Amino acid sequence: MQTHKLFARIWRINSVIILLVGLIAGSVLSILGYMLLKDAMRTRQVDNVANVALGEVQASTAELGSFEEIPGSSALRAPLTVNQTYALGSGSKEAGSTRNYLYFEPATRSASWLRPSMDSVILSSIALPSTDYGEKKKDAIVFVHVTIDKDTNSDDRLTASDTKRIAVSSPNGKNYRVLVDNADRLNEATLLASGRLLILYSTGTKLSAIELDPKDLSSPLTEYEVPTALK
Repeated sequence: MQTHKLFARIWRINSVIILLVGLIAGSVLSILGYMLLKDAMRTRQVDNVANVALGEVQASTAELGSFEEIPGSSALRAPLTVNQTYALGSGSKEAGSTRNYLYFEPATRSASWLRPSMDSVILSSIALPSTDYGEKKKDAIVFVHVTIDKDTNSDDRLTASDTKRIAVSSPNGKNYRVLVDNADRLNEATLLASGRLLILYSTGTKLSAIELDPKDLSSPLTEYEVPTALK
């Protein structure tokens, strides 16, 4: 009789445990489902913003990223990224690239794109003066951008293997100006003690330099070749 009561008590305890586990699992699944649904709705809304800028993107997905503050500017900016899938041997590979930056001015409630089109890939976008790790961020005076505009190696993709353009802009994304049309590599971009912007870039075996006033991006350029041959 005592054994029967013990089994009955154990059965009741197990039933309660199973019920609690079921309730917890159901709650977790409900929360997870809500989060997935919310994320899916957010992604579709973001993709719609991107598609307005790009036109309907075929065989790829586009997303407008998070806005970030720009030290020294009242503007916020967010990258527009396109992810594309292409064949690689017997499989496929997905690659993402930044196509543009959207700038938003809270004071005027206006937005503008860095570049006039979405046909290029922005390989890098560097704020100057640069800030070392652990330092307080310095106010930006100028941005230097490296873009890929043409498929120069004929692989049907815009990648770092193609020739590059070097451009500058104000921290708020205005005054975009292309300085170099054909470069293999940006070797350095820095502000000199004189306050001028120095850009060093290589094309083939040639190293070239450009200097200009970073506070007046329409100012005349000083261009010269840097001798590298051994004497």
